[in-house]
Amino acid sequence: MAEPQIAAQFLRHVANCVELTGHSAASLLARIGVTRAMLEDPDGLIPLANFIAFFEDAAELVRNPHFGLHVGRLSGSDSLGPLSFLFLSAPDLRTAFTSFTRHLATMQQASRNQFTDEGRWATFSYGVLDQSLTRRRQDAEYSIGAMFSLARQFTGGDIEFREVRFEHERVGEYARYRDFFGCDVFFEQDCNAITMDGRYLDTRGRVLSPSLHPIIEEHLQRLAGRGSDASLTGQVRVLIEAAPFDAPPRPAEVAARLDLSVPTLNRRLAAEGTGWRALVNAQRMEAAARLLRTSRRNVSAIALDVGFAESASFTRAFTRHFGVSPGRYRKTEK
Repeated sequence: MAEPQIAAQFLRHVANCVELTGHSAASLLARIGVTRAMLEDPDGLIPLANFIAFFEDAAELVRNPHFGLHVGRLSGSDSLGPLSFLFLSAPDLRTAFTSFTRHLATMQQASRNQFTDEGRWATFSYGVLDQSLTRRRQDAEYSIGAMFSLARQFTGGDIEFREVRFEHERVGEYARYRDFFGCDVFFEQDCNAITMDGRYLDTRGRVLSPSLHPIIEEHLQRLAGRGSDASLTGQVRVLIEAAPFDAPPRPAEVAARLDLSVPTLNRRLAAEGTGWRALVNAQRMEAAARLLRTSRRNVSAIALDVGFAESASFTRAFTRHFGVSPGRYRKTEK
């Protein structure tokens, strides 16, 4: 599968925030092979791994462990290219979140993003699907922080949030997070997410004219599919990875999304050298491996996180997949 890409425009905002601290972003850009001209290219793409590495290196350069939150606070109408304008021009907050999640994959591949409206509460969740990218805390905190800032701009600050969740461990004082979001913040969770009071979803936008929204959406629809993985395996993998680790979609659901019957889905996957169970298991094992590398959770907790009822079956599955037990894997990969 091709290396996941992200719009170069996304990096422009991060690089500008580095400059605002009094540091030059030139050396960090050179390290990942990106020029300033590339950041201005509306159609330019760079590897997602390079974007995430830049973010982590930038935090070290400016000596701010919460640089991602800082960049998220400064998010505005041009921070995410057309996606920012799409969000801020929506007729109401519900449409802002739903259209954003529908089109994010156009500009950032290999990411999980979902918006759920349950009436009283609504939640936006986000995560990078490539489990090999373990140094990604800045991206997570920026992404949730940016959505927080965009929602506040959209509503003129008239919005309340219930809670924020992050996949990673807490770094620094809890008060830094609590003061930023104004709500409870939890760490070492199954995803990065922000939950808000559902009564605000009908709030009308206060930044851009709603007449711009269909124009921007049409532009993003034209870009859709750029650089996508055309193989059936790649398409199925994306749909599996977009679901919670402990609740993968059923084959019938995925087949229907791809306009296939289940037998045809299985036959075509077999022709590409894989199968449904293999893809689901690979996603669960890669998620477990990341948690073993980056968290202090015990094996039993990780087993539950990735959908196993008890640790013994998880240990057997993990050992078959990687050739070592979870405990030994953690010791050798830490």
